[in-house]
Amino acid sequence: MINGRPLSEKPSGAKADFVYLGSEFCQNLLPGPAEFGRALKAFGKPVVLVTPFLTDSLFGDIEAVIRKYADKKNKLEIVTNDLGLIHLSSKKYSLVTRLSLGRLLGDFLKTATDAFLQKFFSEHGISGVEADSPELLRRYSRLQNLSFTYHIPYAHMAVTRYCPWENHWTGEKCRYTCLGKSKELDEKRFRRPLRLVNCGYFIEDGKIPKSGRIDRVVYSPSVNR
Repeated sequence: MINGRPLSEKPSGAKADFVYLGSEFCQNLLPGPAEFGRALKAFGKPVVLVTPFLTDSLFGDIEAVIRKYADKKNKLEIVTNDLGLIHLSSKKYSLVTRLSLGRLLGDFLKTATDAFLQKFFSEHGISGVEADSPELLRRYSRLQNLSFTYHIPYAHMAVTRYCPWENHWTGEKCRYTCLGKSKELDEKRFRRPLRLVNCGYFIEDGKIPKSGRIDRVVYSPSVNR
């Protein structure tokens, strides 16, 4: 994650300015307050809380992280893909959180009008957008007063709430079988193979667009060959 600086395609040894903790693709990988605190201590960098679509049982854990680690001086940045979490943060924690629209919700909302999105973002305190394709970057670059984070080297294609690693719904008891692993799926209908990571399906892209508004780049080394 290189804040506002050029980044090579394989940033070995690059200095990280931020740490992304959590997952946009599986709620079982969300950190609780203890894990979030250990990350702050271990990395010594700002830690961004990354969240997927959520079931009701997870809101208590997220609120616990906000209450313990966010304040007006050190706002907690949250990547959110859940309308309920956006509503909760804007109503109860707007003074201590900063919201960035996640890739899944960004895909869902991309066909809305500029006027609707500008109003929605303003009313709910959304100041950033996550993207992993030039299409998403171009779409949201039409809006004002946003910062943009670009994810490499893989672009998401789909997500499932039925865990393909353990054959049960996310939210049930998890053995974390997927950690540190990925699977390549040879799908003949795609020009490039799909890669399964957590509960997300990705294709390799790897390139940072030469045009568009990019303020920060996130490199995900966990998406391995």
